[in-house]
Amino acid sequence: MTGALVTDQMMAAACAAAGLSDADARPGPAPLASPSYLALESASILTAGGVFLKVMHPEMREGFDLDAAMTLARQAGAAGVGPRVLWSDAGQGAIAMEALTEAGGWRRAMQKDLQEPPVLAGAMATLKALHATPALANRFDPFAQIDALIAEYRRLGAPLPDDIDWLRRLIGAAEPVLRAGATLAPCRNDGSASNLMLGPDGVVLLVDYDRAGMNDPLYDLGALLAETTDFERDMQAGFAAYAGGFDETGFARARLWSFVDDMLHALWSRLKAQTSVRGGVEWLKYGEWRLMRLRMALNHPGFEQKIRLAGGAA
Repeated sequence: MTGALVTDQMMAAACAAAGLSDADARPGPAPLASPSYLALESASILTAGGVFLKVMHPEMREGFDLDAAMTLARQAGAAGVGPRVLWSDAGQGAIAMEALTEAGGWRRAMQKDLQEPPVLAGAMATLKALHATPALANRFDPFAQIDALIAEYRRLGAPLPDDIDWLRRLIGAAEPVLRAGATLAPCRNDGSASNLMLGPDGVVLLVDYDRAGMNDPLYDLGALLAETTDFERDMQAGFAAYAGGFDETGFARARLWSFVDDMLHALWSRLKAQTSVRGGVEWLKYGEWRLMRLRMALNHPGFEQKIRLAGGAA
């Protein structure tokens, strides 16, 4: 695919447009799908002046609302829950922000970090503050995105999971309940632990807003809870930290949303295994892992109970 990836010239142009110098700049993280979802959409550099600049690859831009992504990144920075944005250009798919470096005491979160109560509490407080920022113009609809992905597989003749009809039917059973009870807020719609940065004095900041849009905040919460642990009982502390207490109905909704997120990311990643020029990225491995987790959830007897609880039925 010609022009699929960010070139040196594109990065230099974004750097110049942002008023930055790329002299002595260091490359940002390399793409890694498995085990950590990292740097898949964009190329990046860290300038000598302490600015992180990333540019989304052309092959990744379809389906993302970059105006929303950059708006929410700015709102997060202004609210103190993300790095401060210094410049952005949705047309170039580029954004520059304050760098969070190891030298400054910052590191990416891992699952084990989110099992530490102070880190978990900080992450949930940060997420809740993000949801209180001003409304965005666009709606993030994960069900519509799932259906669009399925249609794209079929258009391309790419192999869908053998049980795709069963998966969509069961996810569809939760759809009316989740749509009916949704109160929308600005969301990241991404629960990856690697998109949380841990800093000095226990500070937790959010990065990466590529999927930003108005959605049920319990989608964000559910996606993050699924990253903290594999055991639902242990997820309850994270839910309580966000909500101010445990609520059976809200927890069921959050978990159902996490299953929807698994399906969305599984289909997205498996499709990229067919279409991306970056054959060395573990797209398929990551997609199959998300599918495995989804199948386990849908086969569990508690799945139907969650639908009843989320709808307010005992």
